Amino acid sequence: MACLLAASPYTFPLQPHNLDSNSTEKSTEEWLFSSLKSPKTPTQLKTLHAHIIKTNFTQNDLVFGQLLLCCSISNSMHYASRIFAKIHHPKLFFYNAMVKGYSETGAHQEAIQIYSLMRSRSVFCDSFTFPVVLRSISSLGMIGVGEELHGLVMKTGFDARVIVQTALIDMYCACGLPNSARLIFDRIPDRDVICWNTMIAGYIKCGKFSKARELFERSPVKNVSSWNTLVDMYCKCGDIEIARQLFDEMPEKDIISWNAMISGYAKIGECEAARRLFEQMPKRNVVSWNVLITCYVHKRQFSDALELFRMMQVSDVKPNEVTVVSVIPACAHLGALDLGQWIHAYINRNRIKMDVYVNTSLIDMYGKCGSVEEARGVFDNAKVKDTFLCNTMIEVLAMHGRAEEAFGIFMYMRSGGFKPNDVTFIGLLKACSHVGMVDTGVKYFRMMKEEFGLTPKVEHFGCMVDLLGRAGHLQEARELIKNMPMEPTSIVWGALLSACRIHGNVKLAEEVALHLLDLEPQSCGNYVLLSNIYSKAGRFDEAVELRKMMKEKGVKKKPGCSSIEVNHVVNEFFAGDRAHPQCKEIYEQLEKMVKRLKAEGYVPCITSALHDVDMDEKEQTLVHHSEKLAVAFGLLSTDHRTPIRIVKNLRVCDDCHIFMKMVSKYYDRQMVVRDCSRFHHFSDGSCSCSDYW
Repeated sequence: MACLLAASPYTFPLQPHNLDSNSTEKSTEEWLFSSLKSPKTPTQLKTLHAHIIKTNFTQNDLVFGQLLLCCSISNSMHYASRIFAKIHHPKLFFYNAMVKGYSETGAHQEAIQIYSLMRSRSVFCDSFTFPVVLRSISSLGMIGVGEELHGLVMKTGFDARVIVQTALIDMYCACGLPNSARLIFDRIPDRDVICWNTMIAGYIKCGKFSKARELFERSPVKNVSSWNTLVDMYCKCGDIEIARQLFDEMPEKDIISWNAMISGYAKIGECEAARRLFEQMPKRNVVSWNVLITCYVHKRQFSDALELFRMMQVSDVKPNEVTVVSVIPACAHLGALDLGQWIHAYINRNRIKMDVYVNTSLIDMYGKCGSVEEARGVFDNAKVKDTFLCNTMIEVLAMHGRAEEAFGIFMYMRSGGFKPNDVTFIGLLKACSHVGMVDTGVKYFRMMKEEFGLTPKVEHFGCMVDLLGRAGHLQEARELIKNMPMEPTSIVWGALLSACRIHGNVKLAEEVALHLLDLEPQSCGNYVLLSNIYSKAGRFDEAVELRKMMKEKGVKKKPGCSSIEVNHVVNEFFAGDRAHPQCKEIYEQLEKMVKRLKAEGYVPCITSALHDVDMDEKEQTLVHHSEKLAVAFGLLSTDHRTPIRIVKNLRVCDDCHIFMKMVSKYYDRQMVVRDCSRFHHFSDGSCSCSDYW
């Protein structure tokens, strides 16, 4: 066994305090047993193991068994298995320690293997063995092995033990056999509260909610766990009113009770109700925070999610991997790069497992926050890659207009044996669309079916219409829609309408708009886009008429909103916004900027103004667009070497695009702007989109 040990510095005393050389064997045993009660690092485990060998305690069942158990709570079952393999004739206690260790660390298959090894060596199980093995059988759904074990339980007389019978009830319910579980339950003469709770939970697991409620009412003894099980049941099946009624009736509540109720509200999207309950909690744990943060993210209330995360950081509860995975999408949507980078560092510091899901979330976050290099760094460093991860990287490169790099990832997928899917080709077609590579896009569109047997979906046709339309092939795009094998959606027609705006084709725009208004009569975007087309063509009467139609139909225009993160705080601006605490300074800065840029040749692009009003008012409307306010705030609040990163919920208008190019040149600032369709990287008077968007 000495071959398992490695020389390493001791990180704690090898002898208990206050013991001299004449310390008794009993004292050493007590000290070793106590030391092995808490989790240990791999180095500490080896040190203790060495001390056990040195003091000749390898024959002490309690101490050596506790060493094996310590390996399990220290997540070091590999080390435990190496120790166990060196024992010539393991006793039952050692087998039990190994089964328990594997089961509690989720290695259920290994737990079953140890049990099989016991049987092959004719080692008799006891009342400690059966419940643990049955737990692993339940997790694996191995009903055949479970029934065999049930027979052994009856044969050996352990069916009289309530703890074993309760484990059998749980196993049968986990395997979808609640009637078999009920037969066992009904034969137990002295059921304890755990037995009742297990049967109730088993019914719930099998979807027998009425039977669970009936058994709950019959239960002679109920503890807080009994109530929690039922509250959680009603929350999960969406009956929040009954769940709340039971919650209010509970004679006592623990943190699980509160979390179950908050989860219930979160599941149906009632963030405010969940928040009110959260505020009332006498004590919160990491689950409480995670549930509410996730609720805000799912409801797209990203600012609230990040604010709650900041509150969590100053609380006495430490974020875990669930927390960070929930918060990363909020950072992505708001463009909160600084906070996203902090979370990435937090993951590394706390050694949170960087699985495919976490890596994919980070790539998406960095991409949406405008940092392609950091997204690519996560991709390149990912130890495990799959199609999903590659697709995300392609999508990031596509929205930044880096088509050749996106094609490179596709080639990597093919050479690495990753099978492309529908999402892969959506990313590739978007990459082609953003840089006008029509021939390459057509090649990929054909490749889908010809090489990979993938039938194009409506999303792929939408990408092709966008690709052709942006490049000016409007009639080809119209023909493609006409020949689609499925009904075109608003996304497809919307892509063509956007192309009509770019190329000023009013006649086709009117035809396309009729289809869109039929499909989405309450969508403001279609009205606004057609109105812009009319305005750009100088047909202001039609533009004004369209605005009146919107008003009559109760269609409200979605307000433009731009956000910018400064010092870990996301600041949001709306057009003409005066709600910001630094409002006065921002408007003064913007006025100075406009004056300076006009001296350098800036002429406001009044065709971007959405109303038929006098020239001065049009210009004033353009000056106060949300992205211009965000730029002014960025210049006021950040160092001149720091890129200004802005997220816009709508398309950047022509005037703002011209304005930002000039700001990048005459203020010597790099700017990264994400609008609703792509990224714009402004530097030295030019944009990465080459004015093609």
